[in-house]
Amino acid sequence: MDRIPTRMALSRRRLNVGDSSCTLCGIGDEDVMHLFTGCVFSFGVWSIVGQWCNIIPIMAFDFKDLLRIHESVTGGKWAKKVIRGIVMVTCWAIWKSRNDKVFRGTTPKVAEVVAMVKSCSFLC
Repeated sequence: MDRIPTRMALSRRRLNVGDSSCTLCGIGDEDVMHLFTGCVFSFGVWSIVGQWCNIIPIMAFDFKDLLRIHESVTGGKWAKKVIRGIVMVTCWAIWKSRNDKVFRGTTPKVAEVVAMVKSCSFLC
C-alpha cells in the first residue's frame, strides 16, 4: 500500500531524500519490494531465518510473498501461526536495522538482526 516510508516512497511524496539507493546494501532503489525481498542484506537474514525455522528456503519476489510463506509450511495450524509471526518479526527487525543505520549511523550485521528475530520471536 506504499505506506512504509522508504526513500522511494518519500521521494514519491515529493520529500527531498537525496540518494534513493537502499540504506542496507546500496545497490537498488529503496522501496518496500527491494528492502524486504531484493536487498542482499535482507536475503542473508531470510536465508538464516529459514534455516532456523527448518522450512524451505525463503524466496520472495514480492512483499506479499513474504506474507504467504506460512501457507507452504507443513504442519498444523499452530506451526503456520508461528511461522507467520516469525515473518512479521523479521520484517520489523529488518526495518529497525535500516532505521538504526539511517538515524543512528550504526552498521547492521545480518547475524545481529537474526539474533534479534530469534529473541523477539521467543518473547511473543
